Amino acid sequence: MAEDFHEKPYDPGTLTKLRIFELYAQEWIPVFVAPLAPKFGRVEIFDFFSGPGKDAAGVLGSPLRILSQLRSYHQKGLAGWNKVSITVHLFDENRGKIEKLRNILQTEDWSIPGVTIDCKPMAFKDALLTHQGVLMDRGAAKLLIIDQYGVDEVTDDVFKQLICFQTSDFIFFLSSSTLYRFRDHPAIKQKIEKPDDSYDVHRAAVDYYRKLIEAGAEFFLGRFSIRKRSNIYGLIFGSRHPLGIHKFLQVAWANDEIAGEANFDIERENIRPGEGLLNFDVMRPNKLREFEEELSAAISAGSINTEADVLRFCIEAGMTSRHSAPVLKELKQKGVISLDFQVPDIKRLKAPRAVRLIQ
Repeated sequence: MAEDFHEKPYDPGTLTKLRIFELYAQEWIPVFVAPLAPKFGRVEIFDFFSGPGKDAAGVLGSPLRILSQLRSYHQKGLAGWNKVSITVHLFDENRGKIEKLRNILQTEDWSIPGVTIDCKPMAFKDALLTHQGVLMDRGAAKLLIIDQYGVDEVTDDVFKQLICFQTSDFIFFLSSSTLYRFRDHPAIKQKIEKPDDSYDVHRAAVDYYRKLIEAGAEFFLGRFSIRKRSNIYGLIFGSRHPLGIHKFLQVAWANDEIAGEANFDIERENIRPGEGLLNFDVMRPNKLREFEEELSAAISAGSINTEADVLRFCIEAGMTSRHSAPVLKELKQKGVISLDFQVPDIKRLKAPRAVRLIQ
């Protein structure tokens, strides 16, 4: 039986995972409740493996971290708060854990005006089936947290369901045992130069999931690898919208300034945090340097003509918009291009500014 991590204090790897869940919720929530005229009338947040709410030391788990962010935004009085119906669905198939969570939620601290909490014992597959109507509803914005532990609930068929849900972002957890099984998958094995190298298998796993997306469909996947002692775990993020993946990439780079994808030195460059900042020339991480060279070449070749083109180039490379700023600045100073912005704005995808190549 899988080890129950709720029965002991969270280890550093689990804390990293929970921090990413919380930081993404922090970025995601105001998109839908901050505008004076919200785009969606309903916000539905699902935590399918919520657990008891806290670890053995009283540190908050994913459901209470999500609610903490909602409580904070309510206190800030966001313009659209009272114009949106907000429901948080907290499920776990373990009845004992749900009872513990319910007891916590009954306290005044977790009573948030405007937020309905749906907390019940329910297995993941049953919760997906029961809430199909909500998950497919284009009129509701949805965030799905799937913190599966010691199991592999997100099968190929389930993944195909997730990417079909309308107006939804999701993050799911891959255990080390699941990633280990990926090593021997025929579609994965040929992509890994060193099959025993756990550093690369999560990247290959994301490539595998990409192949499950229907050809021509616009769907964005992101990843973050987590080392817990000798094991490598993974988070996979999915969104239909460039804004969703860009916000995830911002969270990922906030947790890893060297490569934006792990809580360890996944590139094996032996660069300590603080040494990979954008204004460093000598200790510049290879991933940043290669990205800048490729972006510069693409712009100089005339294949990038707008702010939106730059943003999509960044997203496909696993970078945020700010990573393009040094390249744009250098090319402008050299007289290669003219443009009216310093950093591309993800909110201007529908009305992008021009990047003009000077002949």
